[in-house]
Amino acid sequence: MKKIMALLFAASFFISGCAPENGSTSQTSQSSAGKKKTEIVMWLIGSEAQALTIKEISKKFEEDAGIKVRCDAISWGDAHSKYLTSLAGGVSPDIGTMGLTWGTEFGTLDAMVDLASAHPAEVTAIKEHIFPGLWSSIDYKGKVFGIPFDMTEYILYYRNDIIASPPKTWDELTALLKDLNAKGKSMMIDWGSMSWIGYSPFLWQAGGEYYNADFTDSTIDSNEAVEAIKFFSELYTVYNVPKTKIPLEQGMRTGDYPIAISGNWEIDGLRLLAPEISGKWSIAMLPKGPSGKSTAFAGGRIIGIFNQSKKQKEAWEFIKFLFTPEAQSKLYEAAYTKQDTYLPPSRATLSMLNMNEEFKKVLISQANDAKGPPPVANWDSCTKYIDEAIQKVILQKADPKTELSSAKKYLVKLLKK
Repeated sequence: MKKIMALLFAASFFISGCAPENGSTSQTSQSSAGKKKTEIVMWLIGSEAQALTIKEISKKFEEDAGIKVRCDAISWGDAHSKYLTSLAGGVSPDIGTMGLTWGTEFGTLDAMVDLASAHPAEVTAIKEHIFPGLWSSIDYKGKVFGIPFDMTEYILYYRNDIIASPPKTWDELTALLKDLNAKGKSMMIDWGSMSWIGYSPFLWQAGGEYYNADFTDSTIDSNEAVEAIKFFSELYTVYNVPKTKIPLEQGMRTGDYPIAISGNWEIDGLRLLAPEISGKWSIAMLPKGPSGKSTAFAGGRIIGIFNQSKKQKEAWEFIKFLFTPEAQSKLYEAAYTKQDTYLPPSRATLSMLNMNEEFKKVLISQANDAKGPPPVANWDSCTKYIDEAIQKVILQKADPKTELSSAKKYLVKLLKK
């Protein structure tokens, strides 16, 4: 608690909307027969539509377990501060979904239950179904403060009426870009442009990492990392990838940018916002780098239990329920129909989704070669230094090795905090 209080020294303990109506997050509801029923509270970062889906799914859980679930949607913009403030005020929910890196951050503040310690056999069973690169992002020195709740991933989009075959290697990509540039066209990086998210796949494809294996040192200035940032910067400085934001749907529709790297949600974006090119575009895995891998960036949300909860046993039962095949199927079928385009983190559930089979095959293959951010407590504080290095190399033609070495100093310093 002292760690959380230090972060919020200048803040009020309570902000509007943080405290539940009855002054406690774990409540007891009254049934029509007068019998008290345990209620657990879940905060969902995301849409009200998905919160309603969870409420609907939880009816079965309530019938079977006798535990009522209240699921409240909160926005991404407010979520981080809202969680911290609720923890400092002693009014955290029982369960929360949050960004992929937040579990490690909040866990090191003693705010989250270590599920691997509390439920080792069941967590191991869940882990077997989760894409391994996603799981590696939430495994903090053997501790698991939140389980992957869903997933987003990088994929390659291309106009199949302009590009006969998607590039499979970096060399094929640059050869294609030379040809496109000669015709006044290029590629776009829609998600993570000129940032650590956009750079990460190239770092991994080159065989580099942000840290060494035991996370005691940063390796961001390795030869592989330098090779990756050189290649990444040349996409902008040599091959005319735009530095400014252009909607992917627009670039693909006009054909000015017939190839793009973006998140899986653009499958729906193109389907809904560019219907005139239906059948003229497809998706593929990212090109392989020098390592021989096509590793993509994966994001998403995790779900965990707060230490303040007085209903931890009931909260865990509900989390397990959400990972049953029936609940997973209903959750992601509803998400797909409502354009809430997160993907399931489970291989089995993703394979069952009712969607284009060729697209599904690509999504599964890419998810098997995808990674999230490293499980470092202060990762969110590290990214600005990586972004600065990337942007200096691209925009100011700064020396890649010098800039990455400068970023490394901050990453190492933050490791020790």
